Amino acid sequence: MADFTTEDAERAFLEAYHMPTGMPKHEAMERVARMSDALGHLPLGVSCRIALIDSAYYLARYDLMLAPFAWVRAAEEKDPEAFNDYERHSLNWSHKWIATGLRRDPRFSLDQLKAVIGQLADRYGRLGFSVQPVHGARAEFAYHVGDMTGLAEHLGKYLATERGPMADCEACVVEEQVWMLARLGRFQEAAAHGWEGLSGNTNCSTQPQGILSALLWPLLEIGDVERAAHAHLTAYRLIKDDEITSYVHEHIRFCALTGNVARGEDILRRSLHKLTSAQLPADEMSFAECASVLLQRIPADTVFEIPLGGSLTAAELLDRLSTRAIELARAFDTRNGTSAWVERVSRALEQADYAPVPLAIPAAPAPVVAEESVVFGDPVEIAEAMVTLYEQGDFVKARRMLDSLPADMDSLLPPDLAAHAGIRRMTNGLAPFDPEAFEALLTALPTDLALRYQARLAVGLEGGRELAERCLAEAETDYTRTIAALTLAELLDNEHAHEQASEMLALASSLDVPELRGRVLVETAEHKARQQDLDAAYADIVEVMAGELPPNARFEGFRLKVRLESITGRTAEALATARAFVAAFPLPEGAEARWYQVAAIQELDQEGACLAELREAVAISRVHLSPGHTAHFCFALSGGYLQTDRFVEAAEVLEESLRLLQEGQDDLRLQVVFRLGQVCRKLGELPAAERHLREASELLPQEEVGRRAFLLDALASVQGRMDKHDEATASWRAAAVLWQQEGNVSEAVGSLVELASNLPEDEVTETRAAVDEAEALLSSLDDPAEAARRQAEIVAIRAWVHGQAGEFSLAMKHYRDAEALVVGLQDESWRVFIVLRAANVLLNADDPEGAEAEARRAASLLPDDTQAGNVLSMLSEALRRQNKPAGTDPLVRELTARLD
Repeated sequence: MADFTTEDAERAFLEAYHMPTGMPKHEAMERVARMSDALGHLPLGVSCRIALIDSAYYLARYDLMLAPFAWVRAAEEKDPEAFNDYERHSLNWSHKWIATGLRRDPRFSLDQLKAVIGQLADRYGRLGFSVQPVHGARAEFAYHVGDMTGLAEHLGKYLATERGPMADCEACVVEEQVWMLARLGRFQEAAAHGWEGLSGNTNCSTQPQGILSALLWPLLEIGDVERAAHAHLTAYRLIKDDEITSYVHEHIRFCALTGNVARGEDILRRSLHKLTSAQLPADEMSFAECASVLLQRIPADTVFEIPLGGSLTAAELLDRLSTRAIELARAFDTRNGTSAWVERVSRALEQADYAPVPLAIPAAPAPVVAEESVVFGDPVEIAEAMVTLYEQGDFVKARRMLDSLPADMDSLLPPDLAAHAGIRRMTNGLAPFDPEAFEALLTALPTDLALRYQARLAVGLEGGRELAERCLAEAETDYTRTIAALTLAELLDNEHAHEQASEMLALASSLDVPELRGRVLVETAEHKARQQDLDAAYADIVEVMAGELPPNARFEGFRLKVRLESITGRTAEALATARAFVAAFPLPEGAEARWYQVAAIQELDQEGACLAELREAVAISRVHLSPGHTAHFCFALSGGYLQTDRFVEAAEVLEESLRLLQEGQDDLRLQVVFRLGQVCRKLGELPAAERHLREASELLPQEEVGRRAFLLDALASVQGRMDKHDEATASWRAAAVLWQQEGNVSEAVGSLVELASNLPEDEVTETRAAVDEAEALLSSLDDPAEAARRQAEIVAIRAWVHGQAGEFSLAMKHYRDAEALVVGLQDESWRVFIVLRAANVLLNADDPEGAEAEARRAASLLPDDTQAGNVLSMLSEALRRQNKPAGTDPLVRELTARLD
């Protein structure tokens, strides 16, 4: 650095300043600081040290703040003029951080910490700032040294003192206060204070996750399980990629204590970098403590891969972290002259679980084995009973017999019974269906029984009708003839050969096999339904279900009844029937009934009203059905979360659905990734939203023009928000073309209007081109109201373009035209919006009196308080431009009161 110049140093500062947060940036800034000192360039030295303090803050390395902070304070005494306004504000602001850093590191003495807090109080008092941050620092100090009386005293002042320019953002203040209230055992107050604090808007990068993380403890203590789950899910989704802050620690503890150990383990594995990264001692202690609480609940032989350190079992990691937590607690206590921290960490390591907290994705229930489900005895007798029970239609008891016959014991059974057992395992999903193995097993059975199994499986097979006809022709018993006739009736109905199907049902009825009478009655009702005679089919199935039926016929009856009620819009009846359906059959035999219940809920669009049923279906499916079933149920559950505005839960369960999808579920995958893209867009997770929507576009068949256009509109909106304007423009234009191909001109206009509305301000030519294209399509709209609505959107955009170009008269004319169209549409909220846009044009045209008049007119048009804040802002600015006092204006006071 021997030959560097002032210009070199200033250029190096800018390069370092714009580096991403991290130690390389911090070290680069330190090099520039040394360059500035060597040059005697005090203003640059100040800028470097302020930047270093900020860098240390974002690295959560308060220890790295001390040297630059001391340097800046000395520079302030030497030459206050070396500071610009931003740097002066930063120095005042960062003084709070120094107190925090000293408190959280036992290498610094209590005298040093007390001195820094005293200096903070003196500085803020001298400069006339609110002392709220000082009360916060003193409250934290009191808790740190175990002075609970002092905590209560200073917390009272902290809560009572108004914020000022040196206070943390309103949300961060609430977060700190929630923690303090909880530490005093004032859990109800902490929960109420924190939840109210979530209602405010903040641009803070650590909120709302900070408040939500602080709320976990008090919400669990007061037993508010639902809000605790919401707080965890929402906050963790915001911090899962944050490798610096310590918020994740509380979420590890939360999972450990609420029956979500598997999720806690996943979070811990994502956080193991903390074992090797530099942390403040307080943060290291917090991580070690919370991880230890979880590790106590994980099997001791579970293996964890440690970054740069090989692998450790859960038992070894628990020993390492619990020892470290106590060691650090003891270091703090030695510094403080108390025993507070060792006692706190020890209590945490011994804490009992709270009541379980169900999260978005229901966990599998613990398996419950009823005594009657386990059958003991002679395997041959059990197998014979299984065959008889299946033939009698009692599949519940038959399945229990089958479950009591281990497959590896089939060789001990007579060949025919072994064949029955093997076939039933395949047809019940207990073993993969193997066509060759199935045919081989049939050879061990008498001809009539083999034909019976073949007839049952003919539906859905290529050549199934021919197979069923052969089974009917070759059958030796009325039982097998009836099974074949019922199968043929369904196959013929599917081919629209309804008269022939009727003949098959008449044959089955005439054979009158007692065990199959119920099946014949249900199939007869189904036959009417397949011919779209839904009322007759429903009347029949209601009558059939009122009588005595074997379990297999009753199962099919429930299936048909709930389906008919769903497609005919009998919402209450369908949901009641579905509940009765799942209640009528015990698990595991009745697990399949959940499929029909979920289908009914989805068809009736009742996911939000049936969250409990959908959650239970997911949990049951995890144990008794396939991952593919569970993926479908998760998708249905996501609909329930969306209908109740629980977007975080929807995202969580959709991601689980995506993980569980099986080969061949391409259509479901398309639905899942499209919905997940939309949810991520709602949550502001734009890269993920774009990724999922792109995948959906790849999965969607080209011929589905309308769905493709809808998807492209969604993708374009995400790309626009990500400032990918060229890609967004291409997507919106492609959507407009597809909408026109679909014959939906209104949506095509909408795509072009969205394009025009989202282009950057300097893309005036492209904006005008888009609205010109949109306007050219209006003549194709048949609905006058729809045409007027689209015309109003176009005219408003033209007004905005003129306003941007400084053509204020033209802008006002177009806004007046747009307002006239909106008046005809009777949309008062939209009218208020347009009047406010016109007021803004007048402000830009240096006509604050006209802007004031427009703002007052907007106030008179307000249909509700939704836009009251916007009206208030416009009116206040118009008054300010005229040097009129806003505080005494009656309308300003009225609007302010409405907002309060």
